Amino acid sequence: MGKLSMTAALLVFLLYMCFLPFSASESTYMSFPLTNRDAKSSVIRVQEADASDMPENMPMKDFVATGRAMQKRMKRHRRAVDKPGPLVGSFTYLKENVGDFYLTISVGSPPQHLIFTLDTGSELTWTQCKPCKVCGASGGPVFSFNKSSSYVPVPCKSPICSQSLGFSGGCGNSTGKCIFQLQYGDGSVDAGYLSVDTFHLSRNMSESFVFGCAVITIETVPIPISGIMGLNAGPYSFTSQLFSRNANLPRRFAYCLPDRFLNLNAEGTMLFGEYKIPTRMTQYTPLVPPYGPLGDLYYFVDLEGISVGKKFIKGPVMNTGLELGGTIFDSGTAVTHLMRPLYLQLLAEVRRQTTHLHPFAVNGTASDLCYTVPLQASQLPKMPVVTMHFRGGAELELGAESLLYAYGYDNNSIVLCLAFLSTQTSLSINIIGNYQQQNYWVEYDLESSSIGLSKAKCPVRS
Repeated sequence: MGKLSMTAALLVFLLYMCFLPFSASESTYMSFPLTNRDAKSSVIRVQEADASDMPENMPMKDFVATGRAMQKRMKRHRRAVDKPGPLVGSFTYLKENVGDFYLTISVGSPPQHLIFTLDTGSELTWTQCKPCKVCGASGGPVFSFNKSSSYVPVPCKSPICSQSLGFSGGCGNSTGKCIFQLQYGDGSVDAGYLSVDTFHLSRNMSESFVFGCAVITIETVPIPISGIMGLNAGPYSFTSQLFSRNANLPRRFAYCLPDRFLNLNAEGTMLFGEYKIPTRMTQYTPLVPPYGPLGDLYYFVDLEGISVGKKFIKGPVMNTGLELGGTIFDSGTAVTHLMRPLYLQLLAEVRRQTTHLHPFAVNGTASDLCYTVPLQASQLPKMPVVTMHFRGGAELELGAESLLYAYGYDNNSIVLCLAFLSTQTSLSINIIGNYQQQNYWVEYDLESSSIGLSKAKCPVRS
């Protein structure tokens, strides 16, 4: 048997194994620690999150440093557009840099440790690879596919390459390998080969996954990560592949994200399968039927309205187009984006109920509402409670730590801004970002087609 036919046979075997269920002896539970990228313990912490240059008499300096880093990312706010391939159409979705929380997973044989940020708004899990054609400059761990004996690129003739996917795919080169491409609105690009290799998920769970091996990375990952873990509902997301071939693993996952004010340097937790959320009560909202061409990729819910204190603001009416009023949960987006009419009502009501604070106009900030507090302040200012109401009675109750982020400081004051933005793209949808998900267990229960919300402090891994 020639080398090419042996490779093809190995790929067929790996793809076959990808969609076989695990045996009954396999684990039904997985747990991963989550780290905030701006935490002191973070291995991908950037200079903007360092508070060493700030005055010692500023109690909130870590919070300010985190806000400074987040503000820089918000200025780089990107609208991701997957470039059309020869076999699929194009689509647009909102993406703001890369996610704020990451986990480490080993890939390949022998295992190579890679850092992935979580993104429930993306399908394809991808990592930077080498040798590369246009190499990224993030400095994070890069997957050396030539050093993995279990690595196989997906060929153009594979059924995977001919399917309509939630990312651009197809052939277009002389190598015979299936390619993928992601092109973002700020000019950054990821491209490479659809591939299959072993992901080592726990001591007794290692399985082959389809993923993207990026050999062209242009300004996509400005922080030292390896890539993105896609967790949306698409058929080739990490979660869909995991659950489709593990009959013993209940189709659900959850995470708890520590807040940036009190628990920035603590670990969060991500769970898969047969776990028990360590809180007293979880409220559920149903996942609504898919809308529009991308509806089946995202976790859509019905946002019935938002309360600011006792003032209720009615949410958008759900319609049969993606552009008309949908709401999604997205761990890969930092702050919540609201359709402009709803955003303006929220902004006006928060402003009306915070006349006791000192408003401050900031040029160049992404936020439309900012305040100043004394440099020596040790607590966030009193804010009205903002509650997001979802169908079925589930709620996100947001205190000041989930409403305000620190823009910066001067000799006398700290500038705090409202952590909500208006959706500015042609996609008129609401996106619940991870800043508003902090201090909650957020559960994606695909068995019952619902999202569960349970208020909790998550300072340590459970």
